[in-house]
Amino acid sequence: MIRYLFVFVMLIHGLIHLAGFAAAFGFSRIDPISSEITRPVGALSLIATISLILTTVFFLLRNENWLWAAILSVLVSQTVILMVWQDAKFGTIFNIIIVLGLLADILTREINVIFRD
Repeated sequence: MIRYLFVFVMLIHGLIHLAGFAAAFGFSRIDPISSEITRPVGALSLIATISLILTTVFFLLRNENWLWAAILSVLVSQTVILMVWQDAKFGTIFNIIIVLGLLADILTREINVIFRD
């Protein structure tokens, strides 16, 4: 159950970034927003969307590369959030949840290695 909630969080976060891309390139309008989303920020938002979707796919397939994809996703996502902080600061909560999932996976692997012998 928690696994699917985690997937939901990553997908929703990716879709929110997709909205930023759409607003930057004039495909949609986000109301209310205090500042204009520039095209470079919109491009980074698209990269964040793609990396979050890939992270989700890797996670669902239990591919170990999901860890690296998640790190990349969080770094790109948080960069976008910092660039439009006033409007996107709550996205940091999603990134914290993803980092907690990362840590939980890493710690679980390490504990299994320690107690395997």
